[in-house]
Amino acid sequence: MQPMVNLALRAARNAGQDLVRRLDRFDSYQSTDQEKAKFVADCTIGLEKGIIFELKKALPEHNFQGRETGQNSEQENQPLWQICVIDDVSNFRVGIPSFAIIISCLINGKTEHAVVVNPVNGDEFTASRGRGSQLNNRRIRCGNTASLSDAIVGYTQPLGSNESAFDQRERLQRLMARAYDLRNIGSNALSVCYVAADRFQGALLSNVDEYALNAAGLIAAEAGCLMSEVNGQPRLRAPADVVVSNPRLLKSLLA
Repeated sequence: MQPMVNLALRAARNAGQDLVRRLDRFDSYQSTDQEKAKFVADCTIGLEKGIIFELKKALPEHNFQGRETGQNSEQENQPLWQICVIDDVSNFRVGIPSFAIIISCLINGKTEHAVVVNPVNGDEFTASRGRGSQLNNRRIRCGNTASLSDAIVGYTQPLGSNESAFDQRERLQRLMARAYDLRNIGSNALSVCYVAADRFQGALLSNVDEYALNAAGLIAAEAGCLMSEVNGQPRLRAPADVVVSNPRLLKSLLA
């Protein structure tokens, strides 16, 4: 495993342990909506700063960008680290154990290293460009399922009432009639990683942000997956509605 991946993984583990402890101590049943919102904000901002501080100690010349705290340094020609502490706040707020800590390292605008960790069940997805993807230090590859009738397909619910969301709901309805089963685990990053590990054979995801797109996208690509926008466009720009699957299944999902 690459040294920078080890560094990011250690920071994600430390933040994950703290996150789970905070969640265990928090009484959501007795808390108001305002208290829940403050709890989530304290977790995301506090732990995001903690990860950046830990990475910055080892890599002081690098740039860092948190989803909640923004970019705190802009040194030219230096790698950029992107950090998201909770991918799928909705799951986290109610204690559903399906959310992720995301850390990725971009060099010249391309993701070179990625870490996606579920701190509740201990799943640790990692990748470095050209060196494959791992789940808990074991190499992973996407499957070779060729038929939707044999495929478990992940999805996330499109939000809003605009034309894009309406089109995405129509795609999901058509998919329900063709796929073996559909599963919504909430986190876009984990859904993509599940395809990489062949837990899902494909996924149709909505509003994927740049943090999930960059990190999980590298993990999927290094595991042999293909990813595109729902219209077949291979160049992805966040936020994006995306399709990801093994190469044999992508055409069926796009159709």
